[in-house]
Amino acid sequence: MSELAFNGGVKRILAFNKLKVFLANPGKFCLIVLGSRGTGKHFAIEQAFAQINSNANKELCLGKLEFISSSNFPTKEGEIDDLFNEHSYQTIVVEDVENLTEEQQFLLFKGLSTTDGTFGISKKTNLRVVFTSSMDIEALREDKNQLQGYFWDRISQLVIVFPSFSDEDNVIKDFYATWDKMSFQKTMGFEHFANAPKNTDLQKFLEDNVSKFQGGFRDLDKLACMYFNYRILHYRETKKLSESIEKQIVKDIKDDFFSKTQLHNNSGNELSQFQIQRGFSMLDLNAQFRIQVRKWAIKEYGTILKAEKALGLGAGTMKNYIAKNFPKSQSKKKDQ
Repeated sequence: MSELAFNGGVKRILAFNKLKVFLANPGKFCLIVLGSRGTGKHFAIEQAFAQINSNANKELCLGKLEFISSSNFPTKEGEIDDLFNEHSYQTIVVEDVENLTEEQQFLLFKGLSTTDGTFGISKKTNLRVVFTSSMDIEALREDKNQLQGYFWDRISQLVIVFPSFSDEDNVIKDFYATWDKMSFQKTMGFEHFANAPKNTDLQKFLEDNVSKFQGGFRDLDKLACMYFNYRILHYRETKKLSESIEKQIVKDIKDDFFSKTQLHNNSGNELSQFQIQRGFSMLDLNAQFRIQVRKWAIKEYGTILKAEKALGLGAGTMKNYIAKNFPKSQSKKKDQ
């Protein structure tokens, strides 16, 4: 997704402009950026940061931007202090905040408590902390098996929600922005195929299937790459584009995309299929399965509480279905 994508619709423009302001808020209040998978949260933060960074002073803590996965986030007080100090006068983005354990949430709550504008537990420093999540905001706010209430209150001082394709009627503009981002003109020997397709068959396909692009901009990335490579396949040595071949390319994409290249899922949930990894012990596989069940249940039912009720589980059963409790054995063996 390129910066042009933020000009595609009113809601996205508003979200992006709000992001630029909130990201540089002088109080360094915590910010959480929400939006379903593929709505471009990561890229939007990068673009907003780049636009405001050139005019920012040191005290705004915008000297550098770094994304940190929740699965790699520290689990001890000293480690959090070290992380904060390492990013003094910088901005860190904790991605997929819902995957933080209760212990991590508690430590972060302590680390983000401040009376003088600095953060840390035993050591204090200046920095800015941003969070992201693909979960529905109601699930994050209400399901205490997901995020603790005190922690949500601390990190949600500022909230931005990026719209999905179903929220705005701009998939065609988004596709062209994605095409531009790919910079196909830099592909040596195939520069003549780099111009964005402008045929009505493609536009109709995009409009008719917008609700099915569950991967968001990732699906548009795939479609753009497919279109460009089908041009290489069909035109061969011919460099002049033709309407008949362009229509054939759209037909090929229709045939391939949903049946082959898009992640298969049941009921719109790709987590409904569990992949058994060779070489793991039964203990490891059981733990992996429980972790996936938790993720599937959240996406399927919205909250852990609703999922436990629907699945006939007691309240709190899924509380420990998390990576923290994944066995350390991981007895992987070399393939024979």
